[in-house]
Amino acid sequence: MPDDDSVPPERPAEDFTLTVKQLPEKEFAEKTEAGKMNPIKWIASVSKSNQLVKSFEAFFKWEGEMVSHHAVKVLVASVLFSALGWAGLPFLHTENNMIRLWIPQESDFSLNYAWLWSTYPPEFRQHSVIIHGENVLTPSAIQKMYKIFKEVNSIRTEKYNKTWEDICFRRPVLKLSSDMFDSRRKKRSAFEEDDFSFDSFDDFDDNFNDDDMAQPADFSVDNYPDPYCGMVESLPTACFHESILELWAHEGEFNEKSDEKIANLTEEDILKKINNWGYSELYLAETDFKPQLGGVTKDSAGNIVGAKALIMKWMGKMNATKALEEGASDGAGTADLLDSETEEFETMLSKVLLNTRDLEPTNIHVEVNVANSFGQIASATILTDVTNFIIGFCIVFTYVNLMLGRFNLVEQRAFISLMGLASVAMAIFFSYGICSVMGLFFGPLHNIIPFLLLGIGIDDMFVTTQCFNTLPENIKMKSLRERMGETMLRAGSAITITSVTDFLAFIIGGTTVLPALKSFCIFSAIGIIVVYVLQATWFIAWFSLDQKRIESRRNGAIPCYVHENYTPNSMSQKNFLETAFKHFGEILMKKPVKMLVLLLTSAVLGISVYGNIELRQEFNPIWFLPPDSYLAQWHQSSAQFFPSSGEEVTVFMGDLELPQELGKLEEIHSGLADQTDIITSIDSWYIGFKKYMETNFKRDGSIFSLSPDQFEERLTQYLFSPIGSQYRFLFTFQENLKCGEKSPVAQLSLMTFRHKLMNGPSEQIPAMNRAKKIFIDANFSGRVFPMATGYASWETDEIISVELYRNMFLAVVCIFITCWVLLFNIYACCQVLICVILTLVNVAGIMHFWGLTIDTVSCTNLIIAIGLCVDYSAHIAHCFMMNTGSRNTRTKEALRKIGPAVLNGGFSTFLAFVLLGGSKSHVFQSFFKIFFLVVSFGLFNGLVFLPVLLSLCGPRSYNHKEEVSGTTEEVQPLKPIVKNSANTDSHVIKHTDQTNHQSESENNSEQKINGAAQAENCADSKTEES
Repeated sequence: MPDDDSVPPERPAEDFTLTVKQLPEKEFAEKTEAGKMNPIKWIASVSKSNQLVKSFEAFFKWEGEMVSHHAVKVLVASVLFSALGWAGLPFLHTENNMIRLWIPQESDFSLNYAWLWSTYPPEFRQHSVIIHGENVLTPSAIQKMYKIFKEVNSIRTEKYNKTWEDICFRRPVLKLSSDMFDSRRKKRSAFEEDDFSFDSFDDFDDNFNDDDMAQPADFSVDNYPDPYCGMVESLPTACFHESILELWAHEGEFNEKSDEKIANLTEEDILKKINNWGYSELYLAETDFKPQLGGVTKDSAGNIVGAKALIMKWMGKMNATKALEEGASDGAGTADLLDSETEEFETMLSKVLLNTRDLEPTNIHVEVNVANSFGQIASATILTDVTNFIIGFCIVFTYVNLMLGRFNLVEQRAFISLMGLASVAMAIFFSYGICSVMGLFFGPLHNIIPFLLLGIGIDDMFVTTQCFNTLPENIKMKSLRERMGETMLRAGSAITITSVTDFLAFIIGGTTVLPALKSFCIFSAIGIIVVYVLQATWFIAWFSLDQKRIESRRNGAIPCYVHENYTPNSMSQKNFLETAFKHFGEILMKKPVKMLVLLLTSAVLGISVYGNIELRQEFNPIWFLPPDSYLAQWHQSSAQFFPSSGEEVTVFMGDLELPQELGKLEEIHSGLADQTDIITSIDSWYIGFKKYMETNFKRDGSIFSLSPDQFEERLTQYLFSPIGSQYRFLFTFQENLKCGEKSPVAQLSLMTFRHKLMNGPSEQIPAMNRAKKIFIDANFSGRVFPMATGYASWETDEIISVELYRNMFLAVVCIFITCWVLLFNIYACCQVLICVILTLVNVAGIMHFWGLTIDTVSCTNLIIAIGLCVDYSAHIAHCFMMNTGSRNTRTKEALRKIGPAVLNGGFSTFLAFVLLGGSKSHVFQSFFKIFFLVVSFGLFNGLVFLPVLLSLCGPRSYNHKEEVSGTTEEVQPLKPIVKNSANTDSHVIKHTDQTNHQSESENNSEQKINGAAQAENCADSKTEES
């Protein structure tokens, strides 16, 4: 056998001769016709390269070594950096106004709302009480109502010495002389007849709306301005109050005779009044009291024999001029202008009404709604659940301490567990401070930010610690500085991938037009980045110092105490979770188990797709009230006993040019009247004014031909007439309106119409847009727009679905690109993306079965879910690609090495918000349900489905070396000897033969060195290269 350096025997030249046809093809980057590289080939080539991976890992290795070497300096720098954000905390301000939270600020609705409150803030303040029980048409229930009425009248504020008489809106009491409106007495006497039936008044909608009320207008026509104006202006007024108590007033007031009547009531008297009486003894006017009854019971003859609920209403009035001068009281963040006198009275009013709940009989329940109730409750609850956060923090701390350390005196890691959680708290306050300086508000959604950042921060802690604990044995022998560098080399990429994807998901959410969602997402995005920075610096620095303590055998609780000749107990050296994942991986890699996982995933996906189809969209601002709050209970009772007959819409008409634009008013009224499929009724001063003119002033001709002077005279006359007086307070004039004089310029006037009761956004949104279009098409010179409480929700419903799918699509695209850049492998990125989309479909589908809808809260949580479910999958994919061996081997190693960290991160995230499951807040309940689904499906898809997918078609390892026929890649292009004829220079052939043999010898030597690695990668190489 020849020596290794001997010359091999000569072989025939033909064995080393190639023809042109036999030349191997040299692969170059494919170019398009324009000379550019094919993008698909380029992406594939980048995915096969590990140069970027090496550069990325080298950076984090340097960062880990640097932080470990300069730990104290890094800690000081971290505190100073965080303090910059904390300085902005004094600028933190809350926002509770539903318009400013959920309606785009550039939308017509928001612009009109801002204009209204800045120029003509509504002066009317409505307060109400719902009294309910088994039957409230009893003497005891009526007497309790009367006690409540007297309690309100007895209020006197401390600071401004105001009573209800000072704050209320006043309404005329029609105490008439003997020679005026004699027919009114005849009407009243008719009510007193026993055989009188209230059926003739079934068409009443509101006070003064019946045609019979037109009769007193005749006197206003014939005797205007004198003596009519003198009589009208001399009429007494009373505070506007609506309840069935009006039936027992006496000559326009409540007095001793009223007290006596109510004290001696019988059930028979009450039913007789309710069924056979339609006259208010307080305002001396016909009134329909039936709408004030809820849960009515009738006998076979149609007479009312009982009711489960009654409603009492008070109409207050604030000083809008003073409110504007004071700059408004907006401590609750509701943006409702309110002068200080009214605010003090309403605060006392809510306390008095709530105290009346304890009045006898207690089986008659009282639900309260004061005009400023929403602001008070919202401001009191916006920073609630702090207790839950503190308790959750303690639970998480205990769990993290148990999982990061070991059960012995030295290797416990309580201190770095606390410091790791402290970094989350530092990030929370940094985010609050910086965002407050940026002018962003703090809304109801922001309460979940601490829980969100706590879950993300803990995940990073577990990944870093797990990477340190699973360092190879040869690296564990190196210095601490080098070990921290090796730890960050492995953990840096993983936590960067998850943090950047989370950050991008929220930044995309921050581009939404919904103000509350925008503010929340920016708060969260900044917090996530700060958590990431502090985990890579603050936590690593403390981790390094704590590891020094352990290696010095210092006590974990009392670091100054050193354990001499300390040997930890054997039980504490076992990693049960890692062992469990090792066995789990072996089981999961069996073919029957893989088939079972794929079938189970497909079944759950099918159920989820059905749930997505059935998932409905609904948003109600009332959900943001705590269910146990008195205002939420009022809304529940209102929905039960006084269900809506349709949304009432108020039309604000500002700065109209009248009478020139009366034709346009006719146009919008005709347009609304034609919408019989969506509108049931219209109540407008214009309709009454037109009828008043046509009935009494035909000689003036059409109202469209009135001169400005005629119009101003007739408008005043109409607004002081019995039939038009109800609309007088719906006008705002430049000067006070006086009977007998021309009306001043009308700055603002109101009208209302009512929608039909509609089912969901699919009907509500088109109806709203049709109504809006009528006013837009009229093209008024001033500002004319419809506004309703329901419109705020409908506007949000119109936007929320579009914003949700837009944000989710953009977030998924950005996450895909980020994963590709950071994982450096297009195939791994696609598999991670499959798991993300699968988790989102699962979560959204099960939401339907759990009673959730698409609203602003669930929309926010789904965006959060995008970032979190990336974490569970990206860690596994990244670790899979760092391992070597067959796909099954690399999958089992990935589960063993990083599986415990992923599980701990997911479970600790669940622990962070588990206490919210018992919260009564809609925000926290939705957050708990959706995050429970995100963690459950995210862990399943990341720890079960993805490993199966990787074992079947996972990408190649970062450490994979391309080999072609057992030779290393050539540095220089191949230069074969090509024979075109039989006469070839034998000398050249021999030289080539020797060269090839030398190359073969070198390759064989390299193969011996790398034999083990080649054997381990053989199966993957053959599959992937094919």
